[in-house]
Amino acid sequence: MFKKRKKFRTSSIIGREAEFKGTLKDEESIRIDGKFEGKIQVEGNIIVGEDAIIKANIEAKSVSIGGKVVGDINSEERVELFSSGSLEGKVKASDLTIAEGAFFNGECRMVPPEEGKEEKDKGKEEKTSEKAASEFEFVQPEEE
Repeated sequence: MFKKRKKFRTSSIIGREAEFKGTLKDEESIRIDGKFEGKIQVEGNIIVGEDAIIKANIEAKSVSIGGKVVGDINSEERVELFSSGSLEGKVKASDLTIAEGAFFNGECRMVPPEEGKEEKDKGKEEKTSEKAASEFEFVQPEEE
């Protein structure tokens, strides 16, 4: 009845107190627990922690959301929205799971698993052989 979740390791973590603006690119999986604004392109999976606030368009293999995301998501496989999660934007994925209590305001386009992988492979062919890179702008916390 229920699918068994795959376990995966994260190569990068943005902590709860961290704030970043810019483009995040990674060839592996990441976890975000802080604030991020910009664009995220990840070859692996993204975990959005319960305290995270993300304002970005996201491209990834799969996305698991426990916090708040404002932006469009293009996923090769699945997008999972937990009961504590909030998503505002367009979703393109082969599998979408929304838990009871989660907030979703936007559009969803379901695609066969093969189509998501084909589009990603097209992008790889066009991409030059550059390594994973991260470009961040440090944001000073606001004084209260």
